[in-house]
Amino acid sequence: MFDVYRSAFSTRGAASFCAAGVLSRLFVGIYPLALLLLLALPTGQYGKAALVSGCWTIGNALGSPVAGMAADRFGQYKTLLLSVVAHFVLAAMTLGAVALDSSLATTLVLALLLGASVVNTGPMTRARWAAMWPDGTPERSAAYSVETVLDEVVFAIGPLLAAALAIEVSPYLAVASAFLLTACGGTWLLFQRRTEPPRRPPAARVHRRLAARYPGMPLLLVLLLAVGATCGSAEVLLVARTGELGNPGGAGLVLACFAVGSGVSAVLYGARTRTRPAPLRLALSASAFGLLPVLYLTADSFVALMACSAVNGLSMAPTVINAFHLLDELVPVAIQTEGMNWVWSSLSLGFGSGTAAVGRIADEMGSRATFLLPVLCALFAAATAHLLRSRMKPRVAAEELKTS
Repeated sequence: MFDVYRSAFSTRGAASFCAAGVLSRLFVGIYPLALLLLLALPTGQYGKAALVSGCWTIGNALGSPVAGMAADRFGQYKTLLLSVVAHFVLAAMTLGAVALDSSLATTLVLALLLGASVVNTGPMTRARWAAMWPDGTPERSAAYSVETVLDEVVFAIGPLLAAALAIEVSPYLAVASAFLLTACGGTWLLFQRRTEPPRRPPAARVHRRLAARYPGMPLLLVLLLAVGATCGSAEVLLVARTGELGNPGGAGLVLACFAVGSGVSAVLYGARTRTRPAPLRLALSASAFGLLPVLYLTADSFVALMACSAVNGLSMAPTVINAFHLLDELVPVAIQTEGMNWVWSSLSLGFGSGTAAVGRIADEMGSRATFLLPVLCALFAAATAHLLRSRMKPRVAAEELKTS
């Protein structure tokens, strides 16, 4: 059943860039919670803290497509090198601003720039896989599943590390650890030149559209915005809810349960051979994603919250995997890194918006009632997936006629 995974890693260098990629993107799981706790622990209020955490995520979302275009044009080496240097400077400035109790506006701007400066290497490693294995091969599907599992490892380990360092040692150390891990992993990845995808020739870059403007991409990005908003708002509410249930130190464990559920589903989903069209697969997985958040409204104990989090995670990985498979069909190979960054940008922008919006509402209404917000976002994501499928039916039918 899992021979396809062994085959995917048979090419020299695959395991190395995969490991460097997961180390360099651990910041994705650390920064949002670390920044949230950095400002929330001293006061117990989540409004300002959620704004700062949300601004970091929004900044990362806005910077991701730019990083993708730079990687396609100038190569991953130069893009990563510039990112590591800029990220170091802005991380020091952000921690200094919080330590000196700077104004909220200053802190928000620095958090935004900090998020924009750091490159999510997930699309870069996926682009290496795409250059290594042709579209439609079982190896590429397995590789995408591995990357999704590693994303969930990031979201499992990151919050646990952030919560442990912030609560047991110092929230400043939690934020600093995100930079150190990113710098180490990014430096390791940028020196792996042999597996770096080739840059596009200059002629291929003239008079082209942005990846986000290709048919089907706008709806796909809206769908991923809603998925991100669901996860971002749920993360803040899960942290707040663990505090209400008398176990604030268990926030990282609850968030890790979501990542474990998603990771398990990614491994099982990636080992299967799929024949249904990508739009249909995405609609089905998004339907499950849209229905499961209702369970959060029923959780009245810490154990129940962990269980609900794990069950909700089961639908996350298939939705993301199918989104990347559909991206392969929508965007030309020449701008694939940019397209993948648009996917992550939409997820991050939705995550940051959900995080920023829900904090003050939770302060006023309580976390349990506020779980209605991620429920509505998830239902919107499911509806968008079905709309996207209906829009792509004529295209899928035409492709089936060509192959018949």
